Amino acid sequence: MLRSIIPRLTTRCPAHVLSTQQRWYKVGPNAARLGMVIDHNGSPLIVVGKDHGGTGRGQAVIKLTFKNAITGAKSQDRFRANDSLEVMLMVQKEYQYLYKDTEKIHLMDMTSYEELSMDLESFEGDKERLAMLEDGMNITVQTLEPEPGPISWRLPARHVFKVKSVEARIVKDKGATYLPAVLENNARVMVPDFIKPGESVTVDLEKAEYVGRA
Repeated sequence: MLRSIIPRLTTRCPAHVLSTQQRWYKVGPNAARLGMVIDHNGSPLIVVGKDHGGTGRGQAVIKLTFKNAITGAKSQDRFRANDSLEVMLMVQKEYQYLYKDTEKIHLMDMTSYEELSMDLESFEGDKERLAMLEDGMNITVQTLEPEPGPISWRLPARHVFKVKSVEARIVKDKGATYLPAVLENNARVMVPDFIKPGESVTVDLEKAEYVGRA
């Protein structure tokens, strides 16, 4: 049953948890994205799941699954569309992608050359986009300072890939002819029929869509 009163999300974290310079901005639960970090009841929580779970008292209900950025504990809560979440603004730093395994992504700080490992679950975005990772790709890591440190990470908005192969199957899209292509990282994307193997293309990583020749 949906609680009659959703806990207010305006509680500030204790000084030993969040920097006094920390800032927040508000969004509705419909705008919550995977990997987003919110201040919920005084704790920094990473959004790791989102489900539109029916209605409560005539209003749409959004169920969010959280992972506590400090303890790792998971929890769930339900919100109405007119509730608000306080999203934490974090320090952002660029790393270089090395590799990933079944649970973690491994990155390199190109200034200190120290390696950083982060959970795949802390990825900010659609998990299907993990297929777009490529050696040497720049990855943005979001950090809460001074504690607990790196919280989440995301892909660049766009990235240049080399096309490994193009299939002969033709797909019509808005009057243009597109072909399924395999990139050098083995990810797949639709490209115009004039793109040939060996060419470089720019891809919008949020949509996994071809943007243009690089």
